[in-house]
Amino acid sequence: MVHNIKTKLPMLICLIICFTGYTVTQISAEIPIADYIFETVEVPGVDFLEVAASNDFGDYAGNTRSSDGEKTIGFTLIDGVFKTYDFPGSLKTNFYALDNAGKAAGHYKDSDGLYHGVVLDENGELKRYDFPGAVQTFIFGLSDETGALSGNIVDGSGVTRAFSGELTITFPGAVKTYGDFVNAAGVVVGSYVDADGMPHGFMRNPDGSFITIDIPETPELRFLFVNAINDVGVIVFRAMAVDDIQRSYILLPGGTLQELRVPDSVNTVVRNINQDGSIIGYYDLTDDRRLGFVGRPKTQPNGEGFGSIFSMRLSKGLNMLSVPLEPTVHMTARSLALKTGATAVIALDGATQNFIGWTPNAPNDGFPIEGAKGYIVNLPKARDVVFTGTRWANQMQVATAPSTITPLTRGIVQETWAFVVSGHLNSTNSTQQYNGYRITVRNKRTNTVMTAQVSDNYFAAATADLSRRSVVQVGDALELTVTDTTGNVASETDIFKVTPDNLANALLPVILDSIGQPNKDQLLQNYPNPFNPETWIPYQLSVASPVSISIYDATGGLVRTLTMGYQSEGFYHNRGRAAYWDGKNSLGEGVASGVYFYQLTTPAFQQTRRLVILK
Repeated sequence: MVHNIKTKLPMLICLIICFTGYTVTQISAEIPIADYIFETVEVPGVDFLEVAASNDFGDYAGNTRSSDGEKTIGFTLIDGVFKTYDFPGSLKTNFYALDNAGKAAGHYKDSDGLYHGVVLDENGELKRYDFPGAVQTFIFGLSDETGALSGNIVDGSGVTRAFSGELTITFPGAVKTYGDFVNAAGVVVGSYVDADGMPHGFMRNPDGSFITIDIPETPELRFLFVNAINDVGVIVFRAMAVDDIQRSYILLPGGTLQELRVPDSVNTVVRNINQDGSIIGYYDLTDDRRLGFVGRPKTQPNGEGFGSIFSMRLSKGLNMLSVPLEPTVHMTARSLALKTGATAVIALDGATQNFIGWTPNAPNDGFPIEGAKGYIVNLPKARDVVFTGTRWANQMQVATAPSTITPLTRGIVQETWAFVVSGHLNSTNSTQQYNGYRITVRNKRTNTVMTAQVSDNYFAAATADLSRRSVVQVGDALELTVTDTTGNVASETDIFKVTPDNLANALLPVILDSIGQPNKDQLLQNYPNPFNPETWIPYQLSVASPVSISIYDATGGLVRTLTMGYQSEGFYHNRGRAAYWDGKNSLGEGVASGVYFYQLTTPAFQQTRRLVILK
């Protein structure tokens, strides 16, 4: 189903691009209550639950109380599992951000009363983060697009400034500037205190211009905090006037302002807004309980000039989709994986008609995502995914709605019709780069081959059958070889077995060690064999050494010695590096047909094999 929220996108674009200074956005003094359906987010036995952040998959993060009720600690509620976190030695720990990978972020207060950023990584470990040069760091945002943190800092002179990624932000003329969140377009929202001590909200556009957010004709404010902005420019903020309660608001890009209030609550605090327009926060009841909520708009107006939202349901396992709307910021394989939670993303290269893959552990963002093109994603579980943006421009056709796999009948196993083998190339030299090396993966059962080129010491070889027949099975042996930019073998041949987990993720991750470094000396079979009149003799060296190859007839008589000289460790397999014999003896005479023996000799190794000449 397509959902549309009134955003007046052309106005948003003008606000972002056209202002070179800063201005005051006047908001109507008549503020209606927004029409939302509210659902409580609660955990059995927990009476204090400040939901401060959510991701696209319905997971939450925020703050709760320790078991003794004496301390504020962070929590995550991911896939229905509630976990609490307390930075060691802290006076309190707060979470205010959560990304699609399940990483949470916030800040903690140390025993000296100073604040430091804290990040909960994918391994469930709390890591301290201090913005460079800052005495105190407060984290409130975490970008799904770039992984950049945002919030505010206090420097050594006591000045408070906002930050986003590596950028620091000070509103012109402000005494204090607080940052909170950055959307995909790079618009930062936050708050500032002017020279008269009055609080205001702000938007900072990518060009460096500012827009002030105020509530006109309102009594003196104690505070005004702008908390979040989604990709279509809808803002949520909260404010408190003297002799009033704290109130939360939603501001559409066209200037429409509405108050957000959970029915029968004493106090409603909105902390975040999702791409589908739903809001996240917490509220207080008269019995002093504090509970989280998600609020969904009852109506989604449609019309010309309105921003578009497209929701879809993706199945567990492999899905084929096209991105229905052109996002505000150009999408890549990484951002598509972050949005969908995919373990692998596969595209078809139109020029070569080969499949190309990408996985989340890649050192780069992968291939661009375009309209009117299909992509394969593999999800560990079924999920609802929301896309925002506008109609695709400059495409041969309008991107169609995604084609997703029909849910399976119970008892029927889904075929693994797409698969990726990805990994990193390592060597004893940490600075060695293997860009341009080629990876070849052969399924020994089916004899099918997939290839990939190495970039930043990473590769992702992909294959797919668009008729959705299986391309790999549990127990398949996948043979992997590496060749360098000249076509020479650069590693041992590795065999990897496909496991049930590999099928579930449509991915087999590997690490290739000691590239260019054989694990043993070896003499290999010559090729062609039998031959006439010439052949190549491949070998490999685990250590540098002088090399010679001697050829003997069937009686043991020496026919010829090929002196290779002192050679470094490596693979001497291809015709450009292997030993060459033209079928002649030491006198330059062609030898007769028959069986001969060739022997590799180094100071520490010797091996003999047989070859045949047929004339």
